Amino acid sequence: GHVVEGVQRYQVMDTPGVLARANAERNAMEGLTLAAVELLPSAVVFVMDLSGTSGAQSSPNAQLAVREQVRAQFADRPWLDVRSKADLPLAEELDSPLPDGTLSISVQEGHNVDTLQAKMSALVAQLRESGVGAAADATGWEAKYVPGKRGY
Repeated sequence: GHVVEGVQRYQVMDTPGVLARANAERNAMEGLTLAAVELLPSAVVFVMDLSGTSGAQSSPNAQLAVREQVRAQFADRPWLDVRSKADLPLAEELDSPLPDGTLSISVQEGHNVDTLQAKMSALVAQLRESGVGAAADATGWEAKYVPGKRGY
């Protein structure tokens, strides 16, 4: 989807889950997710459900392991860790503390949703200030928002 703030616009991609495994073992969707981060001017908002309600392949410890893999691969990207479902307790099997600066949100309770939007906007601003956004503008990656215009 697209987020429009005044005359600024940015695109948000919800990518398929990346599992904790070696890159050579990843499926096509996982490869596409990582390729998008690698090839597009992008910031990463890494959302984790650490409640233990997402099944064995997405256990809290597995999600934190994936987070470490992806963070190491894209250490130069603007980054925000987000714990979703903060209205639920952390899973008992969680072996590690949350990464420093993790934003806990609950859509169910409306907790920190506005903060998430503000932090995402700050990531986009950081990306633009780093020069990536300017390069993106020059190549047409980011179309300017025109009220009432479709297909931009």
